[in-house]
Amino acid sequence: MIKNIGKAYIIFILFFIFVLPYCAYSQGWPVTKIKSLPDSSFTMIEVKKDGTKVRHFAYSDINGNIDIDQLIYCLGIFSNESWLKPENIETTRKSLEEHYYRFKLNQTKEGIPTAININTASLEDLVRLPNIGPVTAVKIYRFRDNYGLFKNVEDIKKVEGIGPAIFAGIKYYIKVR
Repeated sequence: MIKNIGKAYIIFILFFIFVLPYCAYSQGWPVTKIKSLPDSSFTMIEVKKDGTKVRHFAYSDINGNIDIDQLIYCLGIFSNESWLKPENIETTRKSLEEHYYRFKLNQTKEGIPTAININTASLEDLVRLPNIGPVTAVKIYRFRDNYGLFKNVEDIKKVEGIGPAIFAGIKYYIKVR
């Protein structure tokens, strides 16, 4: 009985890896959610020669509402994406950046009302910080996941890309508790 359950589990995993269409994986969204999204939730759809869809950068939910954290994550990992047609790269980048620009315009008006807890901040909160864009925000997010919580605000300098100049610009806007 246990052997049959193990075999079924392996078959189930292989099914999801090889049979279901390929799609981009996203921060905070389970694979099942991403696979259930319509093509309109993705920035770009490419089609392989065998007809398999390659769906790049899910940034909106099933109702078409933009998830800002997801949009920021997509921009933060943009350079890691593999493409079938390199000519699609700039079109996709521009589309994501247009949505991000609209978000940043609204965010700039709001400012930073209180210090941001870097141990619990969402990507949306992290990009509020001066000189922190999507790439650095994702690095902070991943650093936190890989190494645990920051013990003090100076620990943020351990994140690749945050040197003395950037730290000087954000140190009064961040906290760890």
